[in-house]
Amino acid sequence: MAKDTSIIFNRRTTGERIWFIAAFVIFILYSLLVIAFFGWALKCSLMDLDEFYYNPVAWPSKLHFENYKIAFEVLEYSNTTFFGMVINSLWFSIGGAVLNVFIHCCTGYVFGKYEFWGKKFMLSVAIFTMIIPIVGALPASYRLICGTLGINNSPLYLITMLGGLGSNLMIMMAFFKGIDRSYAEAAFIDGATDWQVFIKIMIPMAKGPILAIGIMAVISGWNNYTTPILYLDKMPTLASGLYYFNQAIQYVDNKPAYFAGVIMTMIPALVLFSISSNRIMGNVVMGGLKG
Repeated sequence: MAKDTSIIFNRRTTGERIWFIAAFVIFILYSLLVIAFFGWALKCSLMDLDEFYYNPVAWPSKLHFENYKIAFEVLEYSNTTFFGMVINSLWFSIGGAVLNVFIHCCTGYVFGKYEFWGKKFMLSVAIFTMIIPIVGALPASYRLICGTLGINNSPLYLITMLGGLGSNLMIMMAFFKGIDRSYAEAAFIDGATDWQVFIKIMIPMAKGPILAIGIMAVISGWNNYTTPILYLDKMPTLASGLYYFNQAIQYVDNKPAYFAGVIMTMIPALVLFSISSNRIMGNVVMGGLKG
């Protein structure tokens, strides 16, 4: 692999090599910056309160793990404890990811494999919705969810994940479009229906990108705090709970405990991405798919 990489690098022009090296340096610096901020937050979570305000960049003289206990006790909102927030985060992130990925598989397969009237117009609408700023649709969405449907503060809110548009639609459409039609034709000859071809042939073949966008959807849902604040204020997740925790911790004036709460909420998403990053990058690259 190293030999092949060097051959590809040697084939680049001088300008391409300069851009490649510059991009590599930028990504390295960005990675170091992210690691530095994470390390600083971890260090602050283990500091004494007086030490933190005296010199927040210094290394603590003693590791104060009791800050995590304080975070457990203070991290509570709307009669929901830390563990309750974990449960809410799980059903919100995993349930939303399952519905989101499934509906994008359906729409991506239809757009990628079938020709029908209005297809170009519907794709244009899908792209247009990706461009609209969230503030443009927020008032109408809030009135629909909280007023007309009344599904706020309920797991029924997950049905809003069944949109089927967005970048995941483009990813799945590109994948299904690249699958040879002969697989489906062979199944049709054996008497399979369109639904059976989709479920038994196409879905197993697309398990790579499905798993990749599914993991990204779980991480995105886990870190999403604006949506639970708006629609699930009585069922806070860890992400929204941390926002409320930030407001509450100001009254007890304990920033190390705040950083302890930050570390506790970010570790699950960090671990999930760390163990699945190769699979994600192996299936989704620069907004497209590897063949």
